[in-house]
Amino acid sequence: MKNEMTMVEADIWHPAQQQRLFRSLLDAFSYPGRIQTCPLQAEPCIALLGALLDGQTTLSDPQDMLQGSLWPKLEAQRVPYELAAFILLDGSRAPERVPSLGTLEAPEGGATLLLRVASLQEESAGALSLQLSGPGIRQPVTISVDGLHQDWITARNDWVGSFPLGVDLVLCDAQRFVALPRTTRIVIGGAA
Repeated sequence: MKNEMTMVEADIWHPAQQQRLFRSLLDAFSYPGRIQTCPLQAEPCIALLGALLDGQTTLSDPQDMLQGSLWPKLEAQRVPYELAAFILLDGSRAPERVPSLGTLEAPEGGATLLLRVASLQEESAGALSLQLSGPGIRQPVTISVDGLHQDWITARNDWVGSFPLGVDLVLCDAQRFVALPRTTRIVIGGAA
């Protein structure tokens, strides 16, 4: 897996393309577990950051996954992990810290974690099988993820245990992404 993420195509900076991608992200959050193909010719993590960030948003890249030349284009405020609204991480490495979970007065302050993984599959064929249920999912669905450390799911389940506090996850491989909002129940390899 690549450690440093680079921009592939300049089209992620065009508003019409960002709107297409944002629509795909809304669909992903509306239907957790539905794997979305990035509509742009760019790595989904980078493209999503390009669509979501501006000068008012905060980003943490504690593992230095972003190429330095991308920071000015993203325009985001670089902040410590615990304060960031968005955090970009390598999903194959275990979580080391607790991100912002929000507060009861402002649960929307919980971070959105973009985790880079090796691959996403719609059936249980990968290294880590996740069974999902909850709002937006009619019947429990299973996805498989290669390159995601199991501790991410364990930690995430702890972080969302005091709903509405918690975090939202977006898992991205080289071409696709899936959203796992804090309302989604996730069971590793078992019945959701």
